[in-house]
Amino acid sequence: MDFSILVDYIPYILIVGGAIAMSWFIQKIVKPVPVVGTPASILIRIVAFFGLFAGIILTITGATAWQTHAQVDNYTIALLIIAGLALILKPIKDFPWAALLGLIAGGLCAGAVYFFFPLPETVFGIAAIWVYIIIFMVPAIIVYMVFKFIEDVLKLVATLIASKPATFIIGCVCISQGILLLLNMNLFTILTA
Repeated sequence: MDFSILVDYIPYILIVGGAIAMSWFIQKIVKPVPVVGTPASILIRIVAFFGLFAGIILTITGATAWQTHAQVDNYTIALLIIAGLALILKPIKDFPWAALLGLIAGGLCAGAVYFFFPLPETVFGIAAIWVYIIIFMVPAIIVYMVFKFIEDVLKLVATLIASKPATFIIGCVCISQGILLLLNMNLFTILTA
């Protein structure tokens, strides 16, 4: 699939991604307002729900700009990828992926043995149900341990870049860079000049 069309819309993608990254902050500001607070708060929660998809689009755009050597500076590419990772890791860190993958692996192994290689009533004097349980537990525990390490590393990274202060800063930088790119300027050239 050709994602190079996304490179043409980098300013808009940055602005939308920055707004989604800052949605928690915008919700805190708008919530106390009497008439607008509740509907705006609900709308912002809906927008924040799409943060995972916005993160994927930000990351794909950054990777595409880097891969195609588009006329985009390296700072903007890094900003796209970091903002994308921040939005992707935020919901992922709250779900027990290792346990789910362990259950799936154990279930597939036990199911494959049950349907394709059915065991007799007893195996070496042990009831077949216990053998199936062992066939389930061994791959489940191995997969769980491997993915638990990966999950913990992702939680550590998410704690750093998906925290509220970090997402606020990332969101501000994304919105600023997006607006400046629309004006044919660059935040990073201004800061490094």
